[in-house]
Amino acid sequence: MTKKVFSGLAAAAGLVAIGAMAPPAAKAIASAAVTIVNSSSQPVPGADVERLARIPYESSVQGANCPAPGNVGVCFYTFAAVPVGYRLVVENLAGYFQVSPGATAPLEGYIENSSFRIKSSFAAPLGQIDNGGHIQAAFNTPTRFYIDANENTFAVASSNWSNGNSEMVLSGYLENCSITGCPAVQH
Repeated sequence: MTKKVFSGLAAAAGLVAIGAMAPPAAKAIASAAVTIVNSSSQPVPGADVERLARIPYESSVQGANCPAPGNVGVCFYTFAAVPVGYRLVVENLAGYFQVSPGATAPLEGYIENSSFRIKSSFAAPLGQIDNGGHIQAAFNTPTRFYIDANENTFAVASSNWSNGNSEMVLSGYLENCSITGCPAVQH
């Protein structure tokens, strides 16, 4: 009987010794309950550093060098310059115009840079005559093009003009070139 007990104790001691020499991964790990604080509607910030570094851009300008009222021709709209070290990503273009009651065709135009490269075009259908006797024309269109800091951006709009108001808005965001590197736009 002593021999059986002694053999059992020796076997138990051997198992304890083997367990003590086993690598840590082989041992059981206790786990604790984890609570996730961020949700899909409020994710952890910093996942897209470039997106977080974007600066909203909006330039609203009045027409300049427009023809005399009742004459057909072009108005120019020069937008705010892109700061050095940034690239403008244009996402939307809108305009409101008061044109001559003699106008019969929609107001049309385009956006170009200082290299005279056309970036986008637009048309504003003729609407109702307002209390001042001007035909109203307006448009709002999504677009996508890029303007670098060394370029100027302007719009050219053609119509039969009145002495009313005309305004265009260019909007998007500034991309920080120190973060993205602003690689050359492929044409």
